[in-house]
Amino acid sequence: MFNFVRKLFKALNSSGKSWQLSGAIVLAMFAGFLPSTSLILLDILFIALILNVNFGLFLLFSAIFSGIGYIFDPVFESIGYAVLTNDTLNGFFTSLYNSAFFRWSSFNYTLVTGSLIVSVVLAIPMLIVLNRVITLYREQMGNKLNEWKATRWMKLFNEEAKSSSFFRWWGVGVFGGLAVGIALIFMVLFDPLARVAIEKSLAYSLQTQVNIKDFSSSFSDLRVKITGIQIADKDKLTHNLVQVGDVEFDLGFSALMEKKAMVEKLNVNALAFNEKRATAAKAYDDSYIPKTEALKAKTAEKKSASQDATPFAIPNVDDILAKEELKSVTEAQKLKADIEKTKEKWAKISDELKSKNEVDEIKADADKLQKSLQNADIIKIASAKGDIDKLKSKINSLKGKYTSLKKDFDADQKRIKKQIYALKNLPQQDIERLKKKYSLSAGGGANLIGTLMSDEIGGYMKKGIKYYEMLAPYISDSAKKEEAQDVPPPRGQGRWIKYANLSKIPELVIKEAKINVKLKEDVLDIAVKDLSSNQKLYGKPTLVHADAKGQQYKHIVADVVDDRRKDKANTSFDVKVTGFKTAALDMQSLSMNDIITDATLKGVLEDASVKAKSKVNVTKVKLQMPSQTLVNDLLSGISKFNVDISVNGKIQQPDITVTSDLDKQLSKGMSSMLSKASKGFEKELKAGILAKAGGSSKGLSSNLGDTGSLLNSKQNALSSIKTNFSPASGGGSGLPIKLF
Repeated sequence: MFNFVRKLFKALNSSGKSWQLSGAIVLAMFAGFLPSTSLILLDILFIALILNVNFGLFLLFSAIFSGIGYIFDPVFESIGYAVLTNDTLNGFFTSLYNSAFFRWSSFNYTLVTGSLIVSVVLAIPMLIVLNRVITLYREQMGNKLNEWKATRWMKLFNEEAKSSSFFRWWGVGVFGGLAVGIALIFMVLFDPLARVAIEKSLAYSLQTQVNIKDFSSSFSDLRVKITGIQIADKDKLTHNLVQVGDVEFDLGFSALMEKKAMVEKLNVNALAFNEKRATAAKAYDDSYIPKTEALKAKTAEKKSASQDATPFAIPNVDDILAKEELKSVTEAQKLKADIEKTKEKWAKISDELKSKNEVDEIKADADKLQKSLQNADIIKIASAKGDIDKLKSKINSLKGKYTSLKKDFDADQKRIKKQIYALKNLPQQDIERLKKKYSLSAGGGANLIGTLMSDEIGGYMKKGIKYYEMLAPYISDSAKKEEAQDVPPPRGQGRWIKYANLSKIPELVIKEAKINVKLKEDVLDIAVKDLSSNQKLYGKPTLVHADAKGQQYKHIVADVVDDRRKDKANTSFDVKVTGFKTAALDMQSLSMNDIITDATLKGVLEDASVKAKSKVNVTKVKLQMPSQTLVNDLLSGISKFNVDISVNGKIQQPDITVTSDLDKQLSKGMSSMLSKASKGFEKELKAGILAKAGGSSKGLSSNLGDTGSLLNSKQNALSSIKTNFSPASGGGSGLPIKLF
């Protein structure tokens, strides 16, 4: 603290000009308010060295304004956000965004723009005020303090300024030397820093541990090589989801100047999946809970119990009801919500009717009119005709209102009664639908083989979806307009605002890539063409061709076309598999051994939906069911069958349908066994659906409250009001008079 005060006084009491001090403080404000990662700081440093300001004071106040800036960061960020998202300035910022110079300045970062705006607004007033304060201090206080022995002993005065000129040209050399020094340090430290940055960013993006062995770069030809990449499987920390031997690519200089990446050629070697790690990875965060051995044991026990109960792996009714959506349940829930909403509506109307007392008001008006016409002559009664007509109009209007409300009330009650009655048929519809889907008959929608194989196929689907989701952020269409987030970021952080990209170069382009994948003893070569982050801008879809050979199969050829040039992303794939060998496939109570298959898979991914079909031709197989001698005699005569797989629906939860002609072969010799198993399954299914539907519809009632009876009583009260008036005595004839 003492050193700070001493340096401040020495600067104030130096023989330098006041603008040299105030200028240093104003430049320090710019430097302190700006985020530390902004390249504009280099410009501020350059100006501080070129202009003959007090450089020591500049460094001192830069630290002070950094602390002040951190406090007011939310204010800077909100100002920057408001300016950068202003519609009238959109064209101006779009032109800046498409300029390489301004792109590197990070002007579209809300914290940068906000702090610059505040600094520019405060700069001139600060210069004027500081110049005045410094001048007044020197004239009125400085000379007096200089006479004190203590201040003279501390050497707070008479610091001579080396120069009072506006520029110091040697600052250019100093800045150049600093720039060269920083560049040299950057070149030495770039590789290790880049390695750490890539590890951290990938770990944050994928929510798992990422390790990179080495990162090397060459600035002369802009080539980069990364070796030993390991991406841990967050669901199985002992294995890598993906690992790569090395990745090598080159960057285009012109695209890099626009803060974009264009790769002419990319080579990826020794790409592998699901490989065991030398040491287990650490969980990315505390929310991850690994599967326990106890849960696995419990699942295995459940399967075993199911296997002993029947020679077939009949679907578990509880599992079916947990994953299937029952129309009887969903409709009951909707109806409950509808009834509650309708009850609330009529309760509100009822309260309004009770509080207004409109009938009593009209009755009071009628009594008052009747009294006024007592002992009245014919002339007075005739003059009261307007009041009588008005009273009648009120009565008719109110009657119409009550009639309309009663009609609506009866309609709501009738509608709800009809819906409650319709619910009675829905459980049976659910029963028939699920019986058909999970029937063990040969013609069932998900027959025996479909039921047994669906979990196995579902596992492969989930694994494929996992890899697709990993790639999705990097191949997503950045041409879609990014909506600015209204939620302010944490203190010290800003928001990036993106504008229309008028350049013909997308943010990322890989013109050609060759990827070598090693899967144990298999070798897979992948060729990728025209991978870009914005296909609408680039004008070409991404083409992927994969060719694989291995001991487990003869040949696999896959072609993928990822087209995102239109509003909806469309990814089509065509896969052919020849001679795929599987030693054994254990599907609970049915095992398959020595399997050889040929298969095709064709489909389309459109945005978040998937539609695919696969034909699997099992050309050779040995089928067996444990402890089922009679069944195995039948199975021994079956050596081949076909399987058709259909995948439809949302990519996260696709509906997988598997059908096979194996059921037809089995059903010929096992009809009685199938019938017995089916009846037991259908009985359990029916009981489960009825119980679930009954619980959901419990408490449903068409009673909407007392509004109906209230409306009836209001109507009766209106009808009882007399609108025939006659004079009671005197002046008139004594006969009743009706004027309307």
